[in-house]
Order: sequence, then C-alpha cells, then structure tokens
Amino acid sequence: MKHMALVAVATTALLSTLATRADAQACLGLGSLTAQPTNATFTALFSDGSKALDARVGFGSSIAFGGVSAQLQDYDGIDGTGKSIGVDGGLSFITGASRNITFCPIASLGYTSLPDGGSSAYSASTTDGAAGVAIGARVGTTSSVALIPFASLQGVYSRISIDGPSGGSGSDNDTYGLLSGGVSFVLSSSVLIRPVITLPLGLEGSDPSYGIGVSFGFGKR
Repeated sequence: MKHMALVAVATTALLSTLATRADAQACLGLGSLTAQPTNATFTALFSDGSKALDARVGFGSSIAFGGVSAQLQDYDGIDGTGKSIGVDGGLSFITGASRNITFCPIASLGYTSLPDGGSSAYSASTTDGAAGVAIGARVGTTSSVALIPFASLQGVYSRISIDGPSGGSGSDNDTYGLLSGGVSFVLSSSVLIRPVITLPLGLEGSDPSYGIGVSFGFGKR
C-alpha cells in the first residue's frame, strides 16, 4: 500500500508540474480522440513464462471513450495458445489547477479461452471484470514530439471455469488489484509509441508484465 501511495503522489506531481494541456484518452496513454475519433493499438506483452500480442480498437470523443480488443497468449511449456476478447470504456474529466490533467473512471470485461496443453480431455476459461481510475496528461517537449505519462489502479474479479471429462466441471474465483503505468511518446498527431508496465497486487504467484505498443489514430470529425 505504501508503494501504491508513492506512485500516485509522484504521478500527480509530475503531471501537475509538466503537463501543458489535457487530451481525451491521455489517462490511458493514448492519443486524443478530439480530432481523430478512432485509434488502433498493437502491443507486445512479456512476463515470466508467457508472452502475448494484443490488438485494440478505440473510439469515442473528448468526454467518453471505449474499445474492443483481442489477444493471443503463449505460455512456456504448454502447447496451444490462449485467446482473449474484451471490451472497455471510461469517462474523461479535465482537472487540475491549470486544467491540464485528465482523470478517468474506467471499467472492462474480458473472456479468455486457456490452452489445454494438447489434450482435449478438458477445457478451461476465465472471465474477468475490472474497474478503477486512471490519470494522465500530455507533456509538450518540442514542437513535434510530446510525452504522455499515465497510470491506473483497478480492482479485478476473475473467475476460472474448468470442464473435464464425463461432464465433470468446476470453478473458482479470485480478486486482486492492478497497478499500471508508463510514458507514451507522441511522434505525430496520429502515431505514438506506448511502453507500459503492469503490477498485480495481492495475487499469489503473479509476476509483473512489460509491454511495448504502437498506436495509430485515424478518421475525421
């Protein structure tokens, strides 16, 4: 909890000191939806024993945003590939003394079909729901390049279901937290690079994940 508080204080101080203006979806480390209402983000994710490729299409306005995503996961020592689909959304509020910080309540829902290790004797899947808050802002560095520091804290409810042979089945659930953050590099009005790190909180046996993504904005209002 002490580390979470320090991260929150440091992030808020950084945004208050450096941010020049707020943008919709800056709280996610993504580009503004004000001029380009759609963006596509592709992210490679790595953690101890697994790797994944995530694709998300986001859309919305300066007030509300949402996204649909799909992900493929590979696990060391396990045959097969995990497959996920998800939806997410949030609201964007401009805050701060200089009106330069974007604060967002966010929520998401996802479903994952887990690999069976090469056996058809059973199938397993997880359903995950998450909700929390995110904060971010655009930081101007030069006329052509900018940064978007961002962070989020969410609570997650996860349920795993297993269907075995002869009709046998079972399920279990868990709750934990997710602390995520990074600094996106805005290369142009429509392209940015988005490094991110995610830390599970209170989930036994979990490891941090690290990612690097690229996002493209498109469309006109």
